[in-house]
Amino acid sequence: MRIKQSFRIIICSLSLAVFTFSCKNSKNERKESKEIIRVEYPETYELANIILALTDYGKTDKWEVRKDFEYYNKVHEYFKSVSEHSLLDSVNYSRERWEEYLSFRTDSYAFTFDENNQLKRKFDFYANKGFQPFDNHLDLINDFVQKSNFRDFFAQNKRYYNAVSDKYKKTQYLNEMREFLIKEFGEQYSNDEKYNIVLSPFVYRMNCHRDIDSTTVADFITIPNYVLSDTITTNEKDIATSIHNLFTEMDHGYVNPTTNQYKELVDKSFNAHLWDNKSGYNKSNGYDNSGSAVFNEYMTWAVYDIFLKRYFPKYADEIGLNWSFQNDSRGFQYAQLFTQQFLNIYNQKEKGETLKDLYPKMLEWTSETQKDLSKPRIISPKDSTSTNFSEKTKIAISFSEPMKKNDTITTIFQDGKNLRKLIHLNNIENNLNWTENGRTVEFEISLPDNRNAYYLQFNWWGTRHPLISEKGILVKSGSYFKIIDE
Repeated sequence: MRIKQSFRIIICSLSLAVFTFSCKNSKNERKESKEIIRVEYPETYELANIILALTDYGKTDKWEVRKDFEYYNKVHEYFKSVSEHSLLDSVNYSRERWEEYLSFRTDSYAFTFDENNQLKRKFDFYANKGFQPFDNHLDLINDFVQKSNFRDFFAQNKRYYNAVSDKYKKTQYLNEMREFLIKEFGEQYSNDEKYNIVLSPFVYRMNCHRDIDSTTVADFITIPNYVLSDTITTNEKDIATSIHNLFTEMDHGYVNPTTNQYKELVDKSFNAHLWDNKSGYNKSNGYDNSGSAVFNEYMTWAVYDIFLKRYFPKYADEIGLNWSFQNDSRGFQYAQLFTQQFLNIYNQKEKGETLKDLYPKMLEWTSETQKDLSKPRIISPKDSTSTNFSEKTKIAISFSEPMKKNDTITTIFQDGKNLRKLIHLNNIENNLNWTENGRTVEFEISLPDNRNAYYLQFNWWGTRHPLISEKGILVKSGSYFKIIDE
């Protein structure tokens, strides 16, 4: 099973390695190619998502169901008459019951309406082994459909669904993704197999990739905000960022089979216990305990960064860094190190070599590197430090190991309420100075005296110049400390 979570994001920039790709970047210059991926907006899948959106959990959880758009309000208005339907209590899940939530949502794809407007299974597909909540609640769901006149609602909004599907297809580089992966890994699907993208605007968390049957695969995916809005301007930077969700699901269909071909070498050269920091990728979450499951996650993100270099070279470094912050926060604490090494190997590959050919080189590197993996930490100040806000404040940060002595550090300066801004600390304006061979950095900062405390946060979305060790490993994403007025 492969699941991703989606997050709200702030876009930043960073310059890292230089690559020599020859590519076309403009939307107007994109190569037209035969459509090889089908985008679907199934009625039964939308039914499941509407039901979940109407539950107490769907209404109160911050990330499970997208809420801040017009269609959400329309749904709640239309279905007010069934807001007390017993089905909504029966499927009122939680984060702890995520398998049931995901199964209810995704298994609906296997159903259709018969000539009597009753739901029935059209094929044998279950998203999570051992769970079948949609089947278990089928009588209640059919009752909900009839009493709410759901099918009328779906028909009335068909133009909206088509518009969402069309805009998604036009903006998400679907064919480019598939053609890139085929070129780098070889075709993993036969000509008679179908690849489907399944949409609902309510899906805000837990993207997933599934084999539907022997000839069909599907990605159940989050839709970017700009696809759902006529007021948000679509730009290349936003597209490059948002396609991460789809790309890192799609490329599992290419990365995983390749990893299986090198399984003996992966098991020998990649110790998941060293690379994984409580990400949850274990048997209780549907993953195996081998190195392959964790290695595949690292590899899918590294392949995404190479795709960015190919199609979005102007933004590739900054967007890749942002997602490294995100993956670090999920427990994959060496994502930036792994990705940069794979990019370096790819940039130096021989003519005719593909990503698939580079597995042995990458695994040789992981085998050697994991002997000395260490996550740098801020050891002082641990939580907070006190100072006088009426003066220019001098801050000293100590680290557990030598850091790269960069001449600029980006921090997020905030007061925990409304103030939140990026500050680029440097040696000209802030007297930035590294000492103790990179184990300590000092700088000066002016603190407004209209608050009694401020926070400095490092290595999160928007921090262009991160705190990173000499080994190339990021300080834990989101690290921060509090500055208190004496």
